[in-house]
Amino acid sequence: MRSGLIRALRRSAGSTPMRQAIGLVAVVAVVNLVTLGLAYLSLRSAIETGMRANLTQHMAGFQVAASPSALEILVMAEANAADPAQRVFAYIAPDGRVTGNANAVLTGAGVQIRRMPEGRPLGEHGYFPLIERMAGGVLILAESRTPIHELGRTFLALLALSLAPTVLISLGAGAIIATRARRRVDLIEATLGRLSEGALDARIPAEPGRADDLARIGVQVNRMAAAQEAATEALRQVSADIAHDLKTPLQRMAVLLHDLRDRLPDASTEATLADRAIAEADGAVGIFHALLQIAQIEGGGARANFAALDLAHVAAEMTELYAPAAEEDGRKLALLLPDGPATIMGNKGLIGQALANLIENALRHTPPGTDIGITVRQDADSVTLVVTDRGPGVPETERENVLRRLYRLERSRTTPGNGLGLALVAATAGLHGADLALEDNAPGLKVSLCFPAAAEVPDTRSRRSA
Repeated sequence: MRSGLIRALRRSAGSTPMRQAIGLVAVVAVVNLVTLGLAYLSLRSAIETGMRANLTQHMAGFQVAASPSALEILVMAEANAADPAQRVFAYIAPDGRVTGNANAVLTGAGVQIRRMPEGRPLGEHGYFPLIERMAGGVLILAESRTPIHELGRTFLALLALSLAPTVLISLGAGAIIATRARRRVDLIEATLGRLSEGALDARIPAEPGRADDLARIGVQVNRMAAAQEAATEALRQVSADIAHDLKTPLQRMAVLLHDLRDRLPDASTEATLADRAIAEADGAVGIFHALLQIAQIEGGGARANFAALDLAHVAAEMTELYAPAAEEDGRKLALLLPDGPATIMGNKGLIGQALANLIENALRHTPPGTDIGITVRQDADSVTLVVTDRGPGVPETERENVLRRLYRLERSRTTPGNGLGLALVAATAGLHGADLALEDNAPGLKVSLCFPAAAEVPDTRSRRSA
């Protein structure tokens, strides 16, 4: 749960609304910093100007002293009345003696103020000094920088009190907006994903009362999906109609050719031509029958016949059916089944036909003496049917193409087949919500059909293994 929350936060942080909220917070923070900074500098300058004016005024009061001893008396009078933590009076006589409430030492950088022995404590934040030569010595007056320090603390507190709530509120509002927008974007992404996988009936849920950009995008995506679904359905219907309309005359042609062949002598040239014509007509009838079957599967009508079935039982039946044909060509069907039922929801006839097509493909394209593997694997939430062979396989660049109708590899054009076997397998997989994968078996081809597992256990007969 925690990892899911972290992923959701990361996705929200990367969303456009959240980025906009962070950008707005950054702008507000910069404006606050600049405004408060300028105000702080202005007030600090005003305080320092006031301090300088105050010290200058005090310094003028000492101008009346004409001798070092007179100046020392004035300084001591002021020093005894002043708190050195707030204001310092110090006079360095020509002989180096210091008079005042603090010790002062001239340095190259200015003056260093120190506490007098047995004197009162000095200020913690330094001093703002004014130095002037007077009566043969140096008079130093200094104001504590505590007001400037307090001003800085006040502005830091003001910055925290004004900026922190702004940032937190803005980020919170941005997070809420981003989360809501993320949910809507996830719906759009999920719908587009289903459309790209061929589920043309997928739609983005309508949002009554909304007229923002995401709502408009959703409406446009739904319109596009509806148009694509209508066009695909029209094309599918036209293909089915053509196949249906041509199948009947082709069947009649085949009947007439058979009738003609029965009237011809067996060894005649005409009989040979009639046999070839019958074979071609039967092949054409088979193609149109397969096209009609694929169209019916893609139409979804076969879902009405879905029931709980044991895929392992279906695999055992098909293996038993094709085992004699495999043995005639020196091949062996190796069947591997789970210990218990491998239950899925589906149409048993279509799944059996799909498995038959895969077995026939393997028998057609593998050399004699090789094994063909048929495996049913039961996992926690899925059931996988795998058919493997040791033939030439299918190049990776052609694996998507061989699932198309009537597509055949160049090397397969001289072998029997019509290029519809794998297309029917793909249509059956789509109808059952199964994942179809063609992989390299090193050497050969590995075809996997991964079905969602069903909870219901069908009542099946005992399975046979080959």
